Amino acid sequence: MTIRGRAALARAVGCLATALLAAGCATQVSGAGGPASPARPSGGATGTGRVHADPLDSGPPPYGKAGTAPPATAPEAGSCTGSGVHAAIGSGEAAMGLRVVRLTLTNCGTGPVTLSGYPRLRLAEADGTPVEEVRVLHGTGQITSGLADAGPRRLTLRRGESAVSVLAWRNTYTDTTHPPVTVGRVTVDTGTGATRTVTPDPPLDLGSTGRLGTTAWREG
Repeated sequence: MTIRGRAALARAVGCLATALLAAGCATQVSGAGGPASPARPSGGATGTGRVHADPLDSGPPPYGKAGTAPPATAPEAGSCTGSGVHAAIGSGEAAMGLRVVRLTLTNCGTGPVTLSGYPRLRLAEADGTPVEEVRVLHGTGQITSGLADAGPRRLTLRRGESAVSVLAWRNTYTDTTHPPVTVGRVTVDTGTGATRTVTPDPPLDLGSTGRLGTTAWREG
C-alpha cells in the first residue's frame, strides 16, 4: 500500500472511532445488563433542568408572627379592693427645685366616702421602711406661694367620684451627714378605716428639707 493510501485509511479509522465514542455518550447502560436507557438531564427533576428543594418544616412561629413577642398582660387599671377606694399619684412637675404631684382618691365602692380637710399620709421607703423624719404639712405655703389652696371642708364622694390633693416639696439637699430622703410608698388614710398605698414613679426626692406640703381635698 502506498503512503497516500495508508494516510487515507488512518483518517477513516479515526472518524469511525469518533462516531462510536459520541454514540456511547448519548446512552446510559443499566446496572443489570438490560437495554440502555436514554440519559436524563442533570438537575434531579425529570424533564427540567431546575432543582426543587423541599422547604424545612420548622413549624409555626412561636408567638403567632415572626419576630414578635406575645403582648404583655397589663395589670388591671383602677382595681378596687375591699377598702372601697382607689388611689393614684401623678409623675409630677419640676421647676427650680420645686416638685409638684397630684394625688387622686376615687370612690370605687358601693357606699359614700367622706373626706374632711387634708390628706392623712404615711410615707415609706421603697422597701417599706417608714420615713419618720418628714413632716406632712397642711397647706403648701411653707413650700411655695404659687399653689392655690381653698382650705379644709367636708367632701362626700359617691361611687365613681374623685377628690384631688396637690403634694409639693423642695428637693434641696444640704445635710451631707445624712443621705437624701426618698419616698417610694405613700399610704393614704381616708379617716374612715379605708387605706390605699401608691408607688410614686419616680419616687419623691425630698432631699434634706424634711417637709411635704399638701392642699386640702377638692373635687377631682
